[in-house]
Amino acid sequence: MKLQQTLNSSLLDNLEPMLNESIYHFLVEFQKGRTDFSELGSIFFRLIQTMIDPPLEFIWFYSALTFHTAKSTTLMNSQSLLLSVKDLFHSLVSFRNPSGSGSLKQVSLLAPVVYQLVSFRFEISRFRSEFEGLVDAIVSHIVVCCNNELEDREVAVGKPTVVSWVGLVPVWIADQVTENRGCVDGLQLFLPLSTEEVRRGIGGDCGMGYLAGIVMMESFLLRLCLMFDPGASRKELDKDVKLQAAQIIKGFKKNSTFLVMLFKVLLEPRLPVAELLTTSDELLLRRLLFDVALDFGCFLSCETSSWLSDDQYKEIAILWLFVTNSALQFVSENGDTAEVDFYLNAFLTSQLPAQIISWVTGGTHTIPTTPLNSSPKELIGWLLVVEKQGIKICDHSISELHEKAVKHNLVGIENIVETMVEDAHAPVRINGRRKRDSMGEVQLQKQMKAIKYCHENLGGDDSYCGRNEVGNSVSDQEMVDMVR
Repeated sequence: MKLQQTLNSSLLDNLEPMLNESIYHFLVEFQKGRTDFSELGSIFFRLIQTMIDPPLEFIWFYSALTFHTAKSTTLMNSQSLLLSVKDLFHSLVSFRNPSGSGSLKQVSLLAPVVYQLVSFRFEISRFRSEFEGLVDAIVSHIVVCCNNELEDREVAVGKPTVVSWVGLVPVWIADQVTENRGCVDGLQLFLPLSTEEVRRGIGGDCGMGYLAGIVMMESFLLRLCLMFDPGASRKELDKDVKLQAAQIIKGFKKNSTFLVMLFKVLLEPRLPVAELLTTSDELLLRRLLFDVALDFGCFLSCETSSWLSDDQYKEIAILWLFVTNSALQFVSENGDTAEVDFYLNAFLTSQLPAQIISWVTGGTHTIPTTPLNSSPKELIGWLLVVEKQGIKICDHSISELHEKAVKHNLVGIENIVETMVEDAHAPVRINGRRKRDSMGEVQLQKQMKAIKYCHENLGGDDSYCGRNEVGNSVSDQEMVDMVR
């Protein structure tokens, strides 16, 4: 194996400049109108065959050349485009690491497929079954990779290439450059279901684990968005989305980057699904994800989270605490007492609050006064106090998380009210269809009034005001069993 590693490293040293020059050549020629890159694709295919473990960058470049050439040489309608994306998926999953330790790369390779599928959104309703089948195949492939001990560490054979995967993004989005005209950042185009914070975390040295987490997060959101068929009943939608979300989290949970991203997405003012869902559907999805995330805290403990390191466990526990607080703020805006009680009960029955207190009190000789632990807000307030005393339990700054949560909560409310007004007077897109939002004008005014009242008069805290009843179709125990 050492000899193989040496040969692979030596080969990459010589080929990295070639890859950089080829990327530049492709982009220049593509903008000039060239569409056939089969000759260059053949060269890179032969190069890849000489590599023991082809780096992601080389696989992506070859795959992009093949994909762009296929699009240009075929009478490209919606159906043939979907077939091309299917071929791209099967091609990318065929590149397997012979050492069997490349699960992170196997997941990361699929980022262009997810990008193409989200770009395909306007045609989802016409090819729903085929589209859903491909997304299910992506999710299943990721679950298999997770079962192969997917971990948040870099596994490399030989010297990693200096060409960051970010350098391949312009190749994949080349056909959108002219249309976009620089209005949207390239990473935002390529990772449409990621938040700005997630994209900011991408640097020149962004590892495979982070990219794999992004692919998992986007695949997760895409699969759930596809369930919002206009013909689905609300009761069945509630149950099906929660069960699907719990199943996917169960399959993905070994990757802590995915869990961290999931919780951080729920701390944002809006889910990054505006391209796929109406405002009202996005709010419903957010509430359902809060349900699932809170149930996640019922079983996450030292005994049941052996796949996490101590630092990962602490980070996720703190984020879960803030998500629980955000969930309570979210449901209290319309004030269903049963829903508020459900969230509070999920907090109180979880082992995480007591574990967080134990981390703080066990890490200092001066034992701080422990809180009554009756609500997430109270525990966060206590953590802010002990942080000022110099006591930290993880790399996260409690004060920064709190400041962000408060800011995003206020911004989110303003955006929701503004968008609800727009949705009431204009048709909106749902999975490629256009229709009027089902919310009536009178109901819209009532909800806007309730939201404004809560946040103008109650300061946006955990005070509770009126909310329409939303039932929980899945029992607490059933959800816990799904995520175990």
